[in-house]
Amino acid sequence: MRGNTTTPGLLMAAVTLLCVATFVVVAVFATSIPRLGVKLSPGPLQDGVFIVGVDPSARFEGPAFTLPAELVAIGAAPPAAGRPADWPEPVPVEAADLIPEADTLETYPALRRFLDRQQQLYDVLDQDRVELHLRHPVTGETYTVIGTPEGYPIWRLPDGFWVQLLTGIASMLIAGWVWALRPRSLGPVFFAITAIGMLMATATLAIYANRELAIDATLFRALIPINHIGTMLFGIAMVALLLTYPRRIVPPAWLLVLPVLVGAFIVADLNELGSGPSQLYVGVALLMLAILVAIGLQWWHTRNRPSDRAALGWLGLSVVAGSGAYTILGAAPVLLGIPFGLPQSHVTGVLIVIYVGLALGLSRYRLFELGDWAYRVLFYTFGAVLLLVIDAGLIFLLQFETAPALGVSLLLVGFVYLPARDWIWRRLTTRRRIEQDELFSAALEIAFAPSPAAGAREWRALLQRLFDPLEIEEIESPATAPAVSADGLLLELPAVGGSPPLRVIYPFAGRGLFSPNHLKLANNLVALTVRAEEGREAYMRGVGEERRRMARDLHDDVGARLLTGLHTADETTRPTLQAALSDIRAIVSGLSGEEASLDRVLAETRHEAARRLEAAEIALDWPLPETEVEAIQLDYRLHKALTSAVREIVSNAIRHSGASRFTVTPTLSPGHLALRFTDDGSGIPAEALSGETAGFGLRNLRHRIEDIGGHLVLAAQTDGTSITLDIPLVLTARPPEPGVLEPAVRLNSPA
Repeated sequence: MRGNTTTPGLLMAAVTLLCVATFVVVAVFATSIPRLGVKLSPGPLQDGVFIVGVDPSARFEGPAFTLPAELVAIGAAPPAAGRPADWPEPVPVEAADLIPEADTLETYPALRRFLDRQQQLYDVLDQDRVELHLRHPVTGETYTVIGTPEGYPIWRLPDGFWVQLLTGIASMLIAGWVWALRPRSLGPVFFAITAIGMLMATATLAIYANRELAIDATLFRALIPINHIGTMLFGIAMVALLLTYPRRIVPPAWLLVLPVLVGAFIVADLNELGSGPSQLYVGVALLMLAILVAIGLQWWHTRNRPSDRAALGWLGLSVVAGSGAYTILGAAPVLLGIPFGLPQSHVTGVLIVIYVGLALGLSRYRLFELGDWAYRVLFYTFGAVLLLVIDAGLIFLLQFETAPALGVSLLLVGFVYLPARDWIWRRLTTRRRIEQDELFSAALEIAFAPSPAAGAREWRALLQRLFDPLEIEEIESPATAPAVSADGLLLELPAVGGSPPLRVIYPFAGRGLFSPNHLKLANNLVALTVRAEEGREAYMRGVGEERRRMARDLHDDVGARLLTGLHTADETTRPTLQAALSDIRAIVSGLSGEEASLDRVLAETRHEAARRLEAAEIALDWPLPETEVEAIQLDYRLHKALTSAVREIVSNAIRHSGASRFTVTPTLSPGHLALRFTDDGSGIPAEALSGETAGFGLRNLRHRIEDIGGHLVLAAQTDGTSITLDIPLVLTARPPEPGVLEPAVRLNSPA
């Protein structure tokens, strides 16, 4: 990202200009093709051409004709003085002349003949006046009508023209929008290439597939290879996309095979090698098969990554729905010779499903790792397109001059669309301005966050509220102080509040730059947060000193008195005093920040349980874990929770079970200790097993274990009760507030 000074808005503007230029060029060609103003259709058995509709603005001279009228031939109308002897004969009209796409022809000789006839018919239509030789549909009599060919205005072009052209432009805008937001990622790049291929294919189709009868053969010959290249480019780029996103499943060098294969196909096609133009549809079918294989491979490689699987599911569904529908409706009828009622010009429109599907799934499935902010770029692009549409409408529809039309367009967009858009955006998403007192409070929340991860989240959230950037990313090189680079596009920040150094990119939704005032604000905010962190550390040092003082008092005063009482106590009182001394030692260790090894905790707990159960005449079976546990250290909270839980379970067994044997089965796994307690007593009533009706002791036991992130399972047996404790050896519960003992659990640390 460093050194890249091109904003998403600028890239999107370039894509928009490409689409506008394509629209203008295609519209100029389409409106300049001479048309008679009739709708032509082949006969039921492809045995003729019939006029089935007439445009109200079409100009004809001679007898009125009854629809449908068979168009037998067309020729240049002779001058009023009479037909010269060398006047060219009319050109017969055939049903094959109406084929919308020449690549449906099976052989190259048929293609050459088709283009030659297109040139002959176009030369006739390029005259000022044209003779239409017609045959009456009932009587079979032939007669002649004079027509005046002329170019169509843009609003009278057929609907197939708009379906194809707007499909390509919409696809390019959506894919260009994604690419502009992630210009260096392979996925968006390949997706943009698919749209370029789509635009090439649909723009050329819009010109020659929607002709009335004929266009210039030279233009036709130039458009066909552009269409074929665009079609194949779409296919190979889609395969490459699905081989690299959401998981890269092949080395990048392998992707070079795709353009080589398709390049060979295009060279063969241009040199008329192979069976004929219709072999293009064989390539389309093979590419569709490759797309399905790539989706299957991605499905396998994302089996253990739910987020990637979700993105693949939505993208794959869109691609299969769009490409599959085009293959079935467009390629299959040509390959299999199946007549199909949907015009070829409308079949192309199903491909927009791919791009619309991606736009709809973008925010939910995080496709290409874009966020909700991506739609803001689309807002501005839509405004630019709207400006051009209004300008073109005023010029072509209302016959405005160019300069006044542009002025009116700017006024409408500037005073109607932009304010409405900004009002809606502010109402839905814009964050309110943060005041100074809120900044101070936010800095304190970052500094006093319960954990470094929480502090890092708070810091990112504050940066998002302050600068509304399009992206925040971590950087490896630590910055010593905030710095603005790339002409105000980037703001680099040092590590603060548990967060690593960050780079804030494209401020204010990509609409602005970081100014000196923003840099000053960042410096003040970093300094304030660092000061707050220093204050927190000083406070915690004071808390630590107070804890150690309390530990000394407990050890020297309370502990000494209990030890004195232990020497003079009788056999009944001595176990109670010994347990109290053990608790005092644990509390002192916790206050001092010391840790207890797991093996010592288990040994002491086992010894206490054995002594109590022996006094109650209950046999204890408690083997120690076979795994080495000396290196596992427990802090006070885990130590206390473990010993208290075992003490409560043993007490319940002594008071209520009536058992003669008590068994403890320890199981040690990475990060967890499981203790299973069973007895051969009367068991716990079924109603006491649920959390709602359990007694105070069981509820307290459950809460104590859940507070440290563990689990408690109670189960009745045929001959007693089973209780299982699953205790984490790394504290997962919410850390205590400042001033309370902090967690300090470590695995594999020195004992």
